[in-house]
Amino acid sequence: MSNESSGPNDQQYMEQDRILRVSDFKSFIYLFRFVKPFFHIYLAALLLLGVSSLTMMYSARVLGELVEDVLVAGIKTHAWSLVTMILFLESLAILSAWMGRRLMASGGSSSILDIRRAIFAHIHQLPISYYDRQPEGRTVTRMTHDIEGIEQFFSLSLGRILGASIIFVSSIAAMLITNWSIGLWVILSILPAVGMNLATKGRIRTINRDMSRFNSACNSKLSEYLGGLPLIRSFGLERWSTEKYQGNLNQHLTSVLRANSFYSWSRPLTNFLTYLPLLLLFFLGGKGILVGTFTIGPFVAFLRYCERFAHPIALLTREIHVIQQAFTSAERVTTFLSEQQEDDTLGPNGKLTTRLNGQVTFNNLSMGYNDQTPVLKGVSFKIGAGEKIGIVGRTGSGKTTTVALLSRLYPFQLGDILFDQTPIAQFKREALRDQIGMVSQEVVIFHGTLQENLLCGLHLKEGDLFQACQTSGLGRVMKEKELEFESEILEGGANLSAGQKQLVALTRVLIRQPAILVLDEATANIDPYYEGIIQDAVLRVMEGRTCLIIAHRLNTLNICDRIFVFSHGELVESGTTDELTKLDGYFSKLCALGL
Repeated sequence: MSNESSGPNDQQYMEQDRILRVSDFKSFIYLFRFVKPFFHIYLAALLLLGVSSLTMMYSARVLGELVEDVLVAGIKTHAWSLVTMILFLESLAILSAWMGRRLMASGGSSSILDIRRAIFAHIHQLPISYYDRQPEGRTVTRMTHDIEGIEQFFSLSLGRILGASIIFVSSIAAMLITNWSIGLWVILSILPAVGMNLATKGRIRTINRDMSRFNSACNSKLSEYLGGLPLIRSFGLERWSTEKYQGNLNQHLTSVLRANSFYSWSRPLTNFLTYLPLLLLFFLGGKGILVGTFTIGPFVAFLRYCERFAHPIALLTREIHVIQQAFTSAERVTTFLSEQQEDDTLGPNGKLTTRLNGQVTFNNLSMGYNDQTPVLKGVSFKIGAGEKIGIVGRTGSGKTTTVALLSRLYPFQLGDILFDQTPIAQFKREALRDQIGMVSQEVVIFHGTLQENLLCGLHLKEGDLFQACQTSGLGRVMKEKELEFESEILEGGANLSAGQKQLVALTRVLIRQPAILVLDEATANIDPYYEGIIQDAVLRVMEGRTCLIIAHRLNTLNICDRIFVFSHGELVESGTTDELTKLDGYFSKLCALGL
């Protein structure tokens, strides 16, 4: 519906700019609010990982004592007790680490579930204008690919990284206590590996951003082509669509190959630098043993400390891709969750939930989807309760925008809309929309049963539902086609005809008993059999309701009390069919063209 001129590529880069503005730790700090409800789980996991780290360090010390006393000094009186102690400590360390990571994964899964819920709730709170300018596939990517990137970090990597970090700190303390001079040199020797990780962090972030961006573009294009598959098949556009999609795939493939090329040299180099502390330990420790300033027992313990000291850096090298992918995904999810909601674009939600009588007034209303292009210009009219209004005009004249504003789907810049002499802003949006029934040519049908598609969450007695179907004409079709309320309806109503879909839409609206009914030529492109049924159903549904009918055919106007004629966003004529015909103005020109 939006008339914005920015194309998909422009929107893609606009979104990328917004992502860059919320980068680094701000995005992850924002997402860590989903950790708070499960803080006790994370705390318990950290304590268990701490226990695992301490027992590892103490096990290394006992191993040093075993080597020093038994192998060097030949004292074997307490050898078995030391061996038993080592086995116990190592088992305790493994068990504690397993329990800690399990708890961390549990907390991570719970946090991810809350993030998914927050994103889904946010989808319902975004204004319609957001979906006008954003491809459907991009939103799907937020719910799938980006969430999976964060989930992998929370559920798997976070536990490993925190556990390794605790071991890293513990091993530093253990080495400095055992021999501060050798320990200091060993600690300093890890700096090249740390520097390498820090130096490549930005490049990895850029690589992951590119892969995520092109993956999102692929999903958007795929979603677009799946939606247009009937057109592609009927026009023989398979080769054209494949070539277009292949272009997106090539961009994504290029970004993946660029990432693999970068990792092919950066990871081996970082792994080599990670083992510098061990090489330095063998040199300094061996020299100390030769000159008598260092003994075998402490050297063995130091060797275990050093292995565990280097392990977190090696782990970081392996996990940095996951970490950076998580940061990239967090940036994109944060960007999505920070999108303006309806309250931001439409203003505060009203409080009135009163039943509408059906009187509608437009007071000098002007509206545009952007600041440059006005869609409606100073439109004013008044519709009485129960009045039937036909709306006609060429494509782009403002018909659809006018009826969309009734449900407060878009903001307007000037003027006001009143229901029963009350400004639209004072009504609660949900209550207002519940009283405005809209039936368009494009009927939305969900996968599920017929009853689920009719009720959409409402609770209605089966007798009342049956009566609504009889009134709308759907009951007649159900009997002829042997459809039942529990009959399965495929996605998009693939097993229903166009006429059957329209009857479902009419029944769905009738069940809600709206005060105002909006019809967008419900019988357009319908076969003659269903056209008659739908026309009769429309007349019954319209009884006692204010109706606005967007007409594309002349015979539709016969049931209207008045006709509004739109041209270039302005209401240029209004009156009965006879009045407008006598006027011989723009309406007559439209009639000559068949509307």
